[in-house]
Amino acid sequence: MPNNNVLVIGRANSGKTQFAGQLYGRLQETDSALKISKTPANLEMLGEVLEALSQGNVAGHTVAETWDSLELPIVNDNNHEFIINWPEYAGEQWDTIFSTRSMSEQWKEQLESSNRWLIIIRLAEELTYPDFLDKLPNNTRPKKQDEPATSSGWDANAYWVEKLQILLHLSKIGTSKKVKQPKIAVLLSCYDELDADEVTPNNVLEKRLPLLASFLLSNWEKNSLSIWGLSALGKDLKPDSNDDDFIDEGAENQGWVIAPNETLNNKDADLTLPIKWLLDD
Repeated sequence: MPNNNVLVIGRANSGKTQFAGQLYGRLQETDSALKISKTPANLEMLGEVLEALSQGNVAGHTVAETWDSLELPIVNDNNHEFIINWPEYAGEQWDTIFSTRSMSEQWKEQLESSNRWLIIIRLAEELTYPDFLDKLPNNTRPKKQDEPATSSGWDANAYWVEKLQILLHLSKIGTSKKVKQPKIAVLLSCYDELDADEVTPNNVLEKRLPLLASFLLSNWEKNSLSIWGLSALGKDLKPDSNDDDFIDEGAENQGWVIAPNETLNNKDADLTLPIKWLLDD
């Protein structure tokens, strides 16, 4: 039977690196309801991320590519222990699972030991076909770009639905009735890239990836699904930004989440909220 671990699922360039660094920083704060229970094995990687952020820069992609996996052991305010797992951190195997319909033993072990999934999707980097995009309201369209970095050639709606079906199949979970476990929190990362001032994360996903939103709503119990906006840094940084304002404010004071039914007018600086929701029985 799966335990209460959290499995992080996301493609390359989805914002996992910066979120991991910022989350680790938040988990060390004395007033956080979730805390690190012991030193992570890959502390050096997180140290590199935090060092870059302290200089007003984002960590380069090579930081993530250096490591095969990441585990954050945490404890909540009831002293219950959990592990947040980032298997194959850089994300290349994530696309391999899609193309081969199979997974490595490491992924199988992580999947079997987790009944909570944290799915990170960077909408501005997802491929959707132009005829579909043209029908979207202006405030939900992605920024113009030549080719999304995570493009697989599939429309993102079909890609994510297929991927979730594969993971459910490999987990031996049917959808003849609505799914209660795994509990799912979807993080729409780099939310500051989107012009979504007056809409909720639920609305954004429904308008940007309607097939995926419909699949999730149709197959998961209401209390086992939530969709959040996430900006781990609160602004766009580059590897050489040297952003003085970011440095002066401190990385620990940067970044925010938007709850499922809130808008950008209600940012919350507690980046642990989606994980708290996942761990809440």
